[in-house]
Amino acid sequence: MFALAKICPICGKEFKGLGHICKDGDYCNECEKKVRLVFQEDEETSLPAARIRQKLDRYADAIAAYDSVKTPENCPICGKKLPKLMKLRLLDGYLCMACAEKAGELLHTGTEDVRCRRLSEITPLFETAVVQGGKTDSSGVFHDADSLRIVYPLIRTLRPSDEFGYDEDYIDPLDSLSGEELQAAPALAEKRREELQALYGLHRAVFEVDGLTKLYNESRGRRTYRDEYRIGGRVLLGRVAVGDRAVIRSAKRPQVLQIRKLGDCREYNSDLRELKEGAEGGLFVQGAVSFLYPGDILTID
Repeated sequence: MFALAKICPICGKEFKGLGHICKDGDYCNECEKKVRLVFQEDEETSLPAARIRQKLDRYADAIAAYDSVKTPENCPICGKKLPKLMKLRLLDGYLCMACAEKAGELLHTGTEDVRCRRLSEITPLFETAVVQGGKTDSSGVFHDADSLRIVYPLIRTLRPSDEFGYDEDYIDPLDSLSGEELQAAPALAEKRREELQALYGLHRAVFEVDGLTKLYNESRGRRTYRDEYRIGGRVLLGRVAVGDRAVIRSAKRPQVLQIRKLGDCREYNSDLRELKEGAEGGLFVQGAVSFLYPGDILTID
């Protein structure tokens, strides 16, 4: 029995065999080789062929030259000798894993997304104050970024994306401060800490709740809800770590929540070890949280 020929919805060519799945049907093996270079695993299965084709066209030059890229001796970001094993291949270059993981954090996606990009898209990420750990003022004094996030937190925003409409992005207000404003920032930060301590008392950390999400598993289009919640919000003061116990005192009696996992602003991401002062993120807890509402304050000691 002969297999019927199909038309690839991405390249328009005829092919035979099972092919690979996207939203508009099966596509050919030749396109799949290219798709694997610029998409994360199974990412394309829910995308229409037009969007896949658009991204393949955008990176066409890098895809064509992929096999000719040579491994450099040093990481182009940190300048350190590139390890034989602990490195990540990009479309047109390599990064050491330390820089690749940092790039994943800055993109708020992970190293799998870094792998699908050009080096020219990654390099600018490392020029900001958040990467350099701070910024130097007009008098030459270096100011640590983490110590200033209480008054200058990262601003979450959306930027236009050719493929998917909008991508989540972050703006670092430290990058736009003048030298004089940067000199005044430590005093502003200390004043804000004193105000929060006067308002909530002395605690190792203070977290403001802005939303609750009941988590679920999805299989074959069906949702199975778990006995687990994500508490979204921002760290107003101090740092929150995995394993910490958070107390809410606005309930009829103090309620204690064990923080099992931590994540950034993405609803199901839970791979952080700590949330720093001024950071948005999620606390993952198990059990009922019916006593908790947006605007509530959690204290951690």
